[in-house]
Amino acid sequence: MPKKSSASKKRPYSQKKSTEAEMDFPIQEAPAEGSQTLTQSQESSFNFVPGSPSPSYLRKDESELQPNFPVPPSRVSTPSPSRSPSPSDAGSDIESTDEVTPDLPHQETISGADVPRLADEPRMGEYFQKRRDLLNILKSLHSTGIQNELDLPQIVVIGSQSVGKSSLIESMSGYGRVWTCKISLRFDVDRTGQPLAVVRDIPFGPTLHNANDVEKMLRRAQRAILRPDLDPSIFVDDSDLHVFGVPLTFSRNCVCIQVSGPNVPDLYFYDLPGIIANVGDGGNVADIKLVEDLAKSYIRKPNCIVLLVISCETDFENQGAGRLVLKDPALRQRTIGVLTKVDRIEFGTASKWLRMLRGEDQPLMHGWYCVKQRDMGQLQEGVTWEEARDYETEFFQTTAPWADLNRVLRERLGSQKLAERLGYILSNLVSQELPGIRKKVTTELGKVNHRLQELTPPKIADPRRVVITLLRDFTKTLSKHIEGLPPVINPSDPTDTTATGLLHSLNEAYDRFREKVHETAPQFRPWSTTANVDAQTEQRMLDNAKQDDDAVGLGKTNSLYVDEVMDLAKRSRTRELPGNYPFTVKEKLIVESVRQWSRLAHDCFAEVKDITVKHVIRLVADHFKGYDHGGLKEAVSKITSEQILKCAAVTIKKIEGLVQGECDPYTQNDEYFFAYKTRILTRYKLIHHELQGKANLVTALQAYSPNNSSSTGNSNQWTYLTNAISNLANFGITINAEDFVMLLPQHDLTPALDIMAEVRAYFQVAYKRFGDNVPKLIDADFVRAIDSSDDGLDVALMSMDLSTEKCLEYLQEPRSVIHERTKLGGKKQRLEAAQLQLERYFRG
Repeated sequence: MPKKSSASKKRPYSQKKSTEAEMDFPIQEAPAEGSQTLTQSQESSFNFVPGSPSPSYLRKDESELQPNFPVPPSRVSTPSPSRSPSPSDAGSDIESTDEVTPDLPHQETISGADVPRLADEPRMGEYFQKRRDLLNILKSLHSTGIQNELDLPQIVVIGSQSVGKSSLIESMSGYGRVWTCKISLRFDVDRTGQPLAVVRDIPFGPTLHNANDVEKMLRRAQRAILRPDLDPSIFVDDSDLHVFGVPLTFSRNCVCIQVSGPNVPDLYFYDLPGIIANVGDGGNVADIKLVEDLAKSYIRKPNCIVLLVISCETDFENQGAGRLVLKDPALRQRTIGVLTKVDRIEFGTASKWLRMLRGEDQPLMHGWYCVKQRDMGQLQEGVTWEEARDYETEFFQTTAPWADLNRVLRERLGSQKLAERLGYILSNLVSQELPGIRKKVTTELGKVNHRLQELTPPKIADPRRVVITLLRDFTKTLSKHIEGLPPVINPSDPTDTTATGLLHSLNEAYDRFREKVHETAPQFRPWSTTANVDAQTEQRMLDNAKQDDDAVGLGKTNSLYVDEVMDLAKRSRTRELPGNYPFTVKEKLIVESVRQWSRLAHDCFAEVKDITVKHVIRLVADHFKGYDHGGLKEAVSKITSEQILKCAAVTIKKIEGLVQGECDPYTQNDEYFFAYKTRILTRYKLIHHELQGKANLVTALQAYSPNNSSSTGNSNQWTYLTNAISNLANFGITINAEDFVMLLPQHDLTPALDIMAEVRAYFQVAYKRFGDNVPKLIDADFVRAIDSSDDGLDVALMSMDLSTEKCLEYLQEPRSVIHERTKLGGKKQRLEAAQLQLERYFRG
């Protein structure tokens, strides 16, 4: 009893036409020219990656677009060959029939030594059995889903829409009299396209014995693949048509067809969806790129043999599949080209297709083949595929230019020759790659086992103790950060305060706050608005003022000139004695600056709070990074957030109290206040008198040096000043040369200068006080209060539910670990299944 051979075929499906689905066929190959195929009962497998069929799929007049499985017919005698001219003869460069081998660049030929001759029938049987075993192990490896991890040998059929891919596949499938077909659904990815842990092969419908039933059952299987959320069994009798829902456009899952019968070739391949250039009304334009990306994902694999199908009915340049494959030199090295619909070549254009067949144009490593499928008339007459194969042979033997080709080129005509060549190439590739695949499986399995060992779930004896220890360790860590830790040298992320230091970032925020408060200082100008002061002189006066008033020119408060201050003072008088002005004048000028401090203080706190919250969030994430799945991290984050909000509310109220207190001018810092007022008043008078025509005297007073008699520019002035300062020193009075400006005659703006100096001196006292008090308050009532010993975070965390049951829940593994372990477990199953198949094969 002859043994069975096996072949498999997988096919990704498109929602456009069922012919664009992916199929895997095992095909028996004839050994070589002159040898005979042994008649055996064989087995083929087809895998379709489906899309729901378009209405045209159901139309009988377009049966060429359908996966057609006719009833095996009785043998039909083939008419005797007689050459008939072809319309394409005209204008073609046809060579006369001879036995001269043409130059076929970049193409392989099969020598008769590749396989045993018919005369050595035992060796023939051994050869076919070995090749069948290779294809069986390949089919077994694909059934494990290991192709997601490893680059398994495979044949991928690629072509544009309606080039006759499905007809080509069926013409190579070798249907005979004794024939059965089993259909199953193979799910190796989920609805989102992610690999499943375990590949699922689900039988679909009963075993079929009538080829006419395959088309209908195949359409139902396609719908089942595209509706993975439904039970596949409801598709067998079309019950799914009553279930509302939107199917997937495409799927990487397969409809697998296993065909058993005589003359079934030993092949295993994927029939990809046809490359499309546009979509019809209501179609999705994104499907164009989706189909192309699907094709690229298959053909980019080094062990993928590309079967490129090109229709002679359309210009080669207009077929997207050809552009996709032939532009890549590496793909040319593992591509077999097939020219279909050769009976429809446009008149006078046969020469360009013959050049491709010879390898003169678009050369491929494995060359080009020509096939002819059933035409429309034969379809209408019900010509079977077995009969069609005889007609194909007759066509190439009797029709020009094909009948005129030499012996070598005639070996590239017909679907049977193509099937033989594909089987030869695929079995050789499998034989060559199997040892490497075996080694790779062993290596990958070792890596997976090692990683799974690392991910072994921990055993916890006392979950409550573990959780409490985690919480207390966290609060200890937080306390250290609040007290201050040394920063990391050259941190990779400058914004990460856990590396740069929390207090460093807070101090920078406090410094910015003090600078902004300083910028609110009154901008007094000790000269009148009517003074003739040019820009250069004004800048020189501002530079002089800056020697004692470092806030000059910051520009956050409107400038006030001495005559404007004087006017304000005069208008503010009520019943004061002459020469006296109400305190409200100074108070108004002070409050003009202080009223800006509330916003600045709240902005400072908001910045500090933001820095602190982000810091704490990072600490929580780092400390509880392995405990987010059971809710521990979430619970700690919630309580920590509540503690921060509580401290923030207290801090905001106290800041408002500080701001309110600054609105009423007050200080006990008399010494600093009077010293600063005297210095600033002297500076104001110097500038004012300089602009009043006493520039020489003011300049001399400013330039005076007791050790340089020429410093004043006049030796007499220097002598007078030296003697005056020395004489006053004898009375115990120590003064500087600039102080003599106070002895200059008073003028009507002198009270205004005094008001300006006093307001500016008070601002200096108040701003330094406020600039210290706000950061101190924030640090004490917010930063430190988060983890205070009395009512801090440690106490709050102990109020959590710390029952044993809850702690067990808290300590659940993170989703990422569970997901990784599940994913690795599925990968391990696939690798072990593949390893088992490989070991069985190598053990024989």
